[in-house]
Amino acid sequence: MPEVVAVTTEQMWTATLIAGTLVLALGFLAAVRVRAPFPARLPTALLLVGIVWFTSLYGWAAWTFWDTCYGAVLPPWARIAAPFVGTVDGLLGWGLWWMARRLLPHRPVVPFLVLGGLLSLPGHLSGIYGRGLLEGCAVVRGITPASALVFGVFEFAFYWVVVLLVAHAIASPWAAARKGEGPPSR
Repeated sequence: MPEVVAVTTEQMWTATLIAGTLVLALGFLAAVRVRAPFPARLPTALLLVGIVWFTSLYGWAAWTFWDTCYGAVLPPWARIAAPFVGTVDGLLGWGLWWMARRLLPHRPVVPFLVLGGLLSLPGHLSGIYGRGLLEGCAVVRGITPASALVFGVFEFAFYWVVVLLVAHAIASPWAAARKGEGPPSR
């Protein structure tokens, strides 16, 4: 088995800074692009892209990092269940969009990303305090809980801004085609 390189707390804070910068840049782009009036199919596209994204991400993570991380803190059946958990997270995106639209009806990007980032907390808190992730997982052994939790918020905000931008790009041509305009020209 190859030697596992552990991440340090300082590296985790650096990764948080990078993720935060990406979220700000992509969040600004999304705030400019994703505003009322919204494509009618945006919620459906958001649902589908979210499910595909999180199912793929969780499935990949479970198979790639099982021996070096997750296998130490999760039961064996969790490896197979990971994509299904990803489906649940993808479904939650619909609820996040609904709540964000209630908070800021014409510019819901910021509340959507904040809510999406906060969605990381239950899973990360459970992993850190309920399953001993920071002690059992060799990759993150010894980092501070604060650095892991703050990184997780920006990590998930990054995931959700990517999902939102892709869903909007998919839904926009649908909306144009439905109005009889055809796909947008370049």
